[in-house]
Amino acid sequence: MPPEPPAPPAAADSLRHDGHAGHATRVQVKIRNGDIGAMIERSIEGAMQQVAAGLEAAFTNKEEAQRRMEEVNARIREAMGKLGPRIEEGGRTCVIRGSGTVVGGQRFEEFKCAGSGRVTGDLVADEAHISGACVVEGSCSGKEFHASGRVDIAKDVAVQEFHVSGKANIGGDVRAQEVSVSGSARIGGAVLDAQDVSFAGAVQIGGGVKTQSFTSRGEFQIGGTIEAEDVDIRLVGTSKVPSIKAQEIEIRRGERKGELTAETIEGEEVYLEATRAGLVRGHSVRLGPYCSVHTVEAEDLEVHETSTFKERRAPSRA
Repeated sequence: MPPEPPAPPAAADSLRHDGHAGHATRVQVKIRNGDIGAMIERSIEGAMQQVAAGLEAAFTNKEEAQRRMEEVNARIREAMGKLGPRIEEGGRTCVIRGSGTVVGGQRFEEFKCAGSGRVTGDLVADEAHISGACVVEGSCSGKEFHASGRVDIAKDVAVQEFHVSGKANIGGDVRAQEVSVSGSARIGGAVLDAQDVSFAGAVQIGGGVKTQSFTSRGEFQIGGTIEAEDVDIRLVGTSKVPSIKAQEIEIRRGERKGELTAETIEGEEVYLEATRAGLVRGHSVRLGPYCSVHTVEAEDLEVHETSTFKERRAPSRA
């Protein structure tokens, strides 16, 4: 029978040795990606020499020998493709496992980074999924962006959906239809602009937030104004924002007894808990438990016994 082509080298974490009494014991081997590549190359070189000798002896038909060699090469390429970046399906999909660098500016239908990756320019992908660690040296654009690992993007983000359950550092603005953060995010640009914004982790924003719906179940530090139609906040930890402007504002103390500090809060219907503010303005203002406000401008005002204000003024008219 002709010799079968050798199987590709086994993965490092599948190596085993026999323990006492015939029991198999798993060995945890930590090898850097570069070491794995070198190991595979050495294994390939030795295997190829053996295959070449065996094929030459086994086949007088050179075409059959060439076919078998192509089978071997295909299996080797499959094994090597699991390390570093791999671009497949006619350039529509890019996958990084292990570590690797991808030239920016290429358009992908799907981009996945499950190891340690770097994009040397702009990341353009309909869908991007970061479950490892990825650095994007330019901007990011597309339809969906998901980060369950760590991602650093040097410039702006412009997508339809932006989801972070890991850690994200964004150097520029973020513009999307939907933004959700359940991990931690730092946005260094002038604005976070989205139709729906939802926080359940820790968020720092250098500028302001423009949205229709702002919801927070986490902790935030925002350098500019929150402008929205509806604001719904459950306080966790210490949050701070210069001003909030919305039609309906509801800020309640969370289970872990958070607190909000703001200079100005303006809305039609305003309900506050655990809030320190310089000015609260609205048609109807209710100061729930543990509020401290300097000035209130409201037609209708209710104040909880644990809350205080220093001055009440008639609502100002534009």
